[in-house]
Amino acid sequence: MSIIAKTQKELADSIGIGERTFAAWLKEGCPGEPKNYVIRDVVEWAKVNKWFPSSDPMLAGGDSDNLERYRGVKADLAEIDLQERKGVLIDPDKVRDVYVQSLRFIRDAAEQIDRQFGNEAFLIISEAWDRAEKYTIEELADDE
Repeated sequence: MSIIAKTQKELADSIGIGERTFAAWLKEGCPGEPKNYVIRDVVEWAKVNKWFPSSDPMLAGGDSDNLERYRGVKADLAEIDLQERKGVLIDPDKVRDVYVQSLRFIRDAAEQIDRQFGNEAFLIISEAWDRAEKYTIEELADDE
């Protein structure tokens, strides 16, 4: 899943450059379109063209498949580092644990409803539970 900045300012702030600098980069061939600036693509372009054009020979010039994979991995790592510094990364194991515990609360309530009001009421809760689970899986699935 790629992180998208909606404005030039948002993109510039997210990678630590000025808005004017980013505007100049766009004129020089940096990837991006209004309301659709893929941070990973911009970071990759900047590494090759602005930040490290000669410090890492694997990032300079050429366009082989292996080189592109290498650049992509470097850009991914930079994006992860940025998100970590911004404090927006979450631990998927913790999310999973919280989600499972939340479902236990719902299951316990559904069992009480079943005992108190019968199977039809339980089926309503069970159906909602299934929809919530399907929705969560779809929303948290990796889009790549």
